[in-house]
Order: sequence, then C-alpha cells, then structure tokens
Amino acid sequence: MKKLVWALAIGIVLVLAWYLFLKPFEYKVNFKAKTLPGDVIETIRMWDRTLENSKILTVDSTYALKQELTLNEHVYTYNWKYEVVNDTTTNVSIEITEPKRAIVNKILIPFTEQPIEKDARDISFQFVEILRSHLDITDVKIEGESETATKFCACTTLDTRQTDKANGMMRDYKLLAAFVGDFNLELDGPPIVEVTNWSHNEGKLTYDFCFPIAKSDTLPGVREIKFKELKSRKALKAIYHGNYITSDRAWYALVHYATTNGYKIDGAPIEYFYNNPNMGSNEMEWTAEIFLPVK
Repeated sequence: MKKLVWALAIGIVLVLAWYLFLKPFEYKVNFKAKTLPGDVIETIRMWDRTLENSKILTVDSTYALKQELTLNEHVYTYNWKYEVVNDTTTNVSIEITEPKRAIVNKILIPFTEQPIEKDARDISFQFVEILRSHLDITDVKIEGESETATKFCACTTLDTRQTDKANGMMRDYKLLAAFVGDFNLELDGPPIVEVTNWSHNEGKLTYDFCFPIAKSDTLPGVREIKFKELKSRKALKAIYHGNYITSDRAWYALVHYATTNGYKIDGAPIEYFYNNPNMGSNEMEWTAEIFLPVK
C-alpha cells in the first residue's frame, strides 16, 4: 500500500513539475481552416502588418510560425502549428505563452480567468474572421498538366516581400506601359510575372515583371528595362480569381498538388494576369493563370 502511495505521490510531483516548468505554453486555441497552410501563413503575414506591437519571429516551412504580440502591456508568444487534413482543410493550433508570467499563469488559469485567455480568444476570433473574409473573395482551381508559352518580353526586376508583389507590379506597370507606348512596340499577350527566387520562410521574392512584345531586330534601350525570352516549359496550371495581391495562394495549392501527385518541381511560379486592377472591376472577376514548372 505504501509503495502505491509513494508511486502516486511521485507521479503527481512529476506531472506538476512538467506542467509548471516544462510545458511550453499556458493556453491553446484550435480551429479548422478551409484552405492550405501556406494560405494561412500568408494571411497571417498580411494581418500582422495591421497590428500594433506585433512581429513574426520565424516561419518553419508550412508547418509552424512564431509570432510575438503585445496586448495591454502583456507580451505573448504565439506558436502557430499546421496539420493538413486534406486538399481543402488544415487543422490550426496556437500554443500561447506569456514568458514573463508563465508560472503565474499556469498556477492561476485552473482557478481564475487570466488576460492570456481572453486575449487569445479575441485575437484568434479576429484572425478567423479575416481568414474567412479572404477565402470568400478568392478562388483557386487546379487544372493539371499544361505548358507555358514562349514569349519575348520587356521586363523589370524587383526584390520585394511576398506580400508586396502586387505593389511592385503596380509601380512598374506605368513604366512598362509607357515604354511600349513611346516606342510603338506591339504587345503579344497579358503581363507576366516570372519568379526567379522564392524564399517562403523569409517571405521574400525576386521576380521579373514582364510585358510580352513582338520580337524585333532593333529594340530601344532603357536602363531600367531588360529584354528576355521566356521559353515554353512543362508546368502544372491553376486558375486564380481574386485580388492579385493574394495570387500567391495558388502557388501553395500547386505545390501541394505537385507533392501529393508525384511531380518533381522544376522552378518557381509563373503568372499571367488578364485584368487591369486600375480599371476598378469586381476583384472576383480578376483572372490569373498560375503555372508551376515541373519535370
């Protein structure tokens, strides 16, 4: 009997020690997202920029994201974790800790509501509503195997955050349009983005923003603009509808499709844009073709 009591006592002490000193969070929130982890991560990146006293610390592929938030003088660490359920659903969990009050929170939470709990519920509810609104106005449809067209182009090269890709395009659209117009060049298709370097973890891109033009033996020289030929490539294709700011959501859908269907990815995304956002039409009517090169 004494051995049983001692065993129970030791077990309780070990559990308490784990709970107080080893458990890495004090509060946890779970929800399902009707999209893939990459979409959730990029939505967090955009949402984070609207928050005061908030920053993303690290991104670990599409498995996890660490964010620091300060709310009402409480400094929290939010560890976001993702588990893909199927092609359209992700389980999201947020493990939340307040490093300066971790022990106090763990002691008090079982008995009284602490700020970490209320703040976590408020923040997670806010994000879920933002994600739902985003998903309501975007649509991605995978079409499968395809080929990009061979195009000769006038291009600018940009280095931006992934969330600023569309801003870079809008900035250089006027430059390229003026170049084509001033020299009476013949357009040969819609504007194209060819991504040359994609660092998802850092949320950064290098890409060429291009106007396809008819090839000529004599072409004007402008310092900011280069000429290049985009060769035809085998690729997986998706159709994206929505604001071009978030067309990269189709990238994640294509990467997921490629990895789950045995394709070997052979380059970064290529995008064809069929609408001019400056014309003010309904965003859900904006169309882009997104290609992911594969072998």
